[in-house]
Amino acid sequence: MKIIQLKFILEQLTFDLIGKDSYRGVTLTYAWLANQFGHIALGFIPTFLVYQIAKQYSKSTNLNMIVSICVTSFWFLFEVYNVVAPIFKNNQVYNFKPDLYNVIFDTITDICFFAIGAFLAGLAIKCTTSLISINVALLALVLYPSYYWYTTKMYQQEAKFPFQLRLSQWKTNLDDNSKNTINQFVNKNSVGNHLLVFGAYKSGKTSLSVAIANEQSIKHKKALYTSATKFYNLLFEPNPSENELKINNLWGWRNTDYLVIDDINPSIKINGIYVEPNTLYNLLNNNEFGKENIKAIQNTNVIWVLGESNSDCCDWKQLLISMGIPSEKISELTLL
Repeated sequence: MKIIQLKFILEQLTFDLIGKDSYRGVTLTYAWLANQFGHIALGFIPTFLVYQIAKQYSKSTNLNMIVSICVTSFWFLFEVYNVVAPIFKNNQVYNFKPDLYNVIFDTITDICFFAIGAFLAGLAIKCTTSLISINVALLALVLYPSYYWYTTKMYQQEAKFPFQLRLSQWKTNLDDNSKNTINQFVNKNSVGNHLLVFGAYKSGKTSLSVAIANEQSIKHKKALYTSATKFYNLLFEPNPSENELKINNLWGWRNTDYLVIDDINPSIKINGIYVEPNTLYNLLNNNEFGKENIKAIQNTNVIWVLGESNSDCCDWKQLLISMGIPSEKISELTLL
């Protein structure tokens, strides 16, 4: 597993803090930073305003500390409600349960940033040793969560997903066998596992595949989404060298952990050819990069988003077997 290096984190941070989003669009990392600065503001501004009102009625010398604690407590209760309330709603039906550890960790991170804003306001109103100590402790406390969430967003945006979706958000009906197939694929720790996804138009093939790969990105695994037509071109391109690595290009398809190949449909003619298993094999096993391509397929977990029917499932399975993929590492799924 390739860890995103510190130099790339600093490069992305520079882009987010200095670069103009109006020129290059809003990245996930930028959105996370903006969100946390918003939490700081939602702690700072109410604390300052409440203090201005409360000082008219209180002569306490520690009023700024009291207000900071009260505002932090309010946001703590608010965030706890946001986590607990959906659990007790009867209308919440999940095919795949949310990752509560991930949700709780995110909630704790948000509460810490609310608290930073509140106690910074208290410090701005009146500087005391206690408030300095609290602010230093809070800033130290958010160092690791900030690193974790910022790099998580980098893993997600480097995957080039067309949209963001968690597996728990995917609400299309599934039978138990299909759920088991997906859970087994998601939870396998080995490499070279392949999932053939069949389904009708608008059955949710792409959204499910993106959600599965996105869960792996959140676990800090390399993932990559590509359409089939783009993938065919990538088969004839070399891997980027170490010197060519940069933001939005930190890994190629041959060295990713999870690869989503979308819109492979054996019934549609693309560029004058039918994309059938034999056609795809010939593209993969080309004269220039054939060995590298097949080795990458053997060592990558791949989600193949195929056509409307799994009547050709045996042909697609045979394609993978012909490239050295054991049959027990190949599973299929049909969405209705």
